[in-house]
Amino acid sequence: MVIANLGRIPVFSTGARDAPVLANDIFTLVFLTAAGLTMAHARSVKLDRVALYGLLFAGIGGCATLVAISKFGLTGFEVAVSLAYLGRWLFYFAIYIAAINVMQREDVLPVWRALETAVLLFAAFGIIQSIFLPDFAQLVYPESRRYVDWDPQGHRLVSTVLDPNFAGGVILSALMVHLAQMTGGVRVAAWKPLLLFVALVFTASRGSALAFVVGVAVVLAIRGVGKRLLKFGLVSIGLVAALSPWLLTYAREYNKLTLDASALGRLLMWARGLAVFADNPVIGVGMNTWGFVQERYGWIRLGAATYGIEGGLLFVAVMTGVVGLAAYLLMMGSAALNARAVWRSMEIPLEHRALAVGAAAFTGALIVHSMFTNSLFLPYIMEPLFVLWAFSRVIRESSVPTAR
Repeated sequence: MVIANLGRIPVFSTGARDAPVLANDIFTLVFLTAAGLTMAHARSVKLDRVALYGLLFAGIGGCATLVAISKFGLTGFEVAVSLAYLGRWLFYFAIYIAAINVMQREDVLPVWRALETAVLLFAAFGIIQSIFLPDFAQLVYPESRRYVDWDPQGHRLVSTVLDPNFAGGVILSALMVHLAQMTGGVRVAAWKPLLLFVALVFTASRGSALAFVVGVAVVLAIRGVGKRLLKFGLVSIGLVAALSPWLLTYAREYNKLTLDASALGRLLMWARGLAVFADNPVIGVGMNTWGFVQERYGWIRLGAATYGIEGGLLFVAVMTGVVGLAAYLLMMGSAALNARAVWRSMEIPLEHRALAVGAAAFTGALIVHSMFTNSLFLPYIMEPLFVLWAFSRVIRESSVPTAR
């Protein structure tokens, strides 16, 4: 996760964008292979509702792509691109299935600490990059096409994912858990959430800021305002107030206080997505076919970004219709129910209950975050999301008496 887009191995190009293998893909494959061998040795594979609804969603996405072949006249290459996207989603969703099968309750906190460390390293490097390495994507990949492969971002924090909006999503995954820990009476070093908060500010991402507000609202709705969270909030507000002149200048420099071209383009894509969904409401246009389908509608496809649309669940609905959207929502809802069962149980340790609250808060924040960038399907964000979901499932299952 920390290596992120610095570890890209080019494989093939779709014309408008490259389709690389990531270093993260390789390490994930190693983990999934080891988990698969473990399950095979135990001759046991557990599939809960989250897993079943996730697999159902993937099946609907595959069927939607097959239907789209005749509906939109997709070529063999276009179908291959679509199914490869679906395959990648399944590959990372397998992290959840593997985790609930091989992880024990005593593994949860060590795995969380590893995830936390990864995000802290990601954020710390991002702050250094923001200050000293402007336009970092162009420094790493000088041959990249400006505004096609990577947008120039100046001094915004992009860290190793090379995008400020995606970087905000990664940071939120650990920050939401820290806030949940503070409200739940779990000791957490104050510098950790403060570091993540500063890094989040440096992204200058409106979507990440709104997602942060929603995530905090979820934590407060579940746990209320604790003293430690109140202190953190006061420190954060004081820090923002002290730096407000610089922050306003920083925000103006990147057009974050006005309805700029980026915001207008997002509104346009939402409108197009709604129009396509209205024409294909039942099963959608197929996984990752948006870049090709919009050409059939007479819209010009420019760059890598136009393969997907912002809108989060709107993008899910466009690709798989109301049928796929229902399966996706049931998957997320089942994960939320697992988390709810954990945080409501007084018999479960505070550390574990805080992880469940953090998982719910990050899920809510991500739904909002994905409205501004296609973060629901980004490996570096899916990975911590599915791990946090797995924590709740493992804790819940281990808390149920074996004799029913």
